[in-house]
Amino acid sequence: MIFVVLPAYNEAVALPRLLTRIAAVSDAHFGGGLRVILANDGSTDGTPELARAAADAHRLCLDILTHEVNRGLGEAIKTGLKGALARATSDDDVIITMDSDDTHLPGLIPRMVAMIEEGNDLVIASRYQHGSRMLGIPRHRQLLSTGLSWLFRIVYPIPGARDYSCGYRAYRAGALRRAFDRFGDLLFVERGFACMVDILIKMHLVGATVNEAPMILRYDRKPGATKMPVKRTIVQTFRLLARRRFGILD
Repeated sequence: MIFVVLPAYNEAVALPRLLTRIAAVSDAHFGGGLRVILANDGSTDGTPELARAAADAHRLCLDILTHEVNRGLGEAIKTGLKGALARATSDDDVIITMDSDDTHLPGLIPRMVAMIEEGNDLVIASRYQHGSRMLGIPRHRQLLSTGLSWLFRIVYPIPGARDYSCGYRAYRAGALRRAFDRFGDLLFVERGFACMVDILIKMHLVGATVNEAPMILRYDRKPGATKMPVKRTIVQTFRLLARRRFGILD
């Protein structure tokens, strides 16, 4: 089985468009078999209702797991991944995570699934592989992002990984379960956007084979400003990397 986990907070505009694209990929490549898990993180703008309507319109299987109040990306990712693992029937099932703001292209899912089937445990949709592009992001932000990628690799090198923070990933269910077995809920210590870096490091620590697929990031589709506090996230991420570099696992 293939699951698509979507953490969402107030994505009423973007999420129905994304679900339409996911449904098209599901029908074209997986016989309509993709199963979506929406981790609704306390949305107040009708996100879950509009998501349900879009999924029903396209006959897309959708489960909604809801936080009554906003808890942050780390908690939404935890809820979604735990929900997917509870529904997985095989260690070879694939669990995809994507942003819900329509900036990640679902057309990359078949390639990422194929890479899992080829033997990888974690596939990252990368902004830093040959063939990747970032559209709608100012040049200075792109340069900052690329510089941070190099620093991450210097501070905490992980074979196969260049993009440490992207939320668009494919996990082999068995490898993700090994991480849960070792770390439990400590797999999700970081509440904010640094959680993706932390999960990557802990997947590496349980021996996951990591690889990347080049991604076209469509930030020009994002309906509003980013919810990520950039400066605070950078500081939190480097504090996290420093702790992990010296073996501090919280």
